Amino acid sequence: MNIKSLILLALLLPLFNLQADGRRYVWTYEYQTLHRGEAELESYTEFSHLDTDSGRQATTTLQYEYEIGMNDRFDVGIYQKFKQTHNSPIAYDGFKLRMRFRLGEKGRWPLDPLIYLEYKDNAAFDHSALETKLILARDFEKLNISLNPVLEFEFDDDETEIEFEYTAGLSYVAHPLLSLGMETKGNADQFYWGPTLSHGKKDLWFALGLLFPGGGDTSADRMMRFIIGVGL
Repeated sequence: MNIKSLILLALLLPLFNLQADGRRYVWTYEYQTLHRGEAELESYTEFSHLDTDSGRQATTTLQYEYEIGMNDRFDVGIYQKFKQTHNSPIAYDGFKLRMRFRLGEKGRWPLDPLIYLEYKDNAAFDHSALETKLILARDFEKLNISLNPVLEFEFDDDETEIEFEYTAGLSYVAHPLLSLGMETKGNADQFYWGPTLSHGKKDLWFALGLLFPGGGDTSADRMMRFIIGVGL
């Protein structure tokens, strides 16, 4: 074995002891948090397309999250966001700070509840938002059901807007390393739905989801999100 092979092996060895939370969905959250002292990096890539009279408009959004478990029910994370539209270069789009708190252990309630709080702002600190979610989920052997009602408060100068949104998912474990499901998201004006695939285990995983319009005044003809999670 040469020196290059030894260096590569040394870099890969830590991967076998990584800890991460794993996910079945890309838009919907499940009932889980990182355990105390565990940490994870997640990379989000999202594409959205809209066909208009003037041509196709495409938007790419990148997010990088670092999260850590503070105790066995509470974790925190910070996101850095970047965005590129069809006619502009990629640029920094702000940050997000989020907290998750589980209200007990799995199976205690008909739908296990988790409180999700998120603050987001742009680089100029002139357009912020506070997002609150009630994450409701339950496992029935290999089947998972998750529902996330969302209430978002947007602060822009002297104005405050309140918007209700939701995401929901249904997923089935087809193999210890593979979950297949469906997701939906929307608000009072639009509705999307589509398939979701998740592969991997808690130490290293990825999830891919596609959404298509199901009705309403939609802002995109289709959306795709890809997430990779790696424990630290």
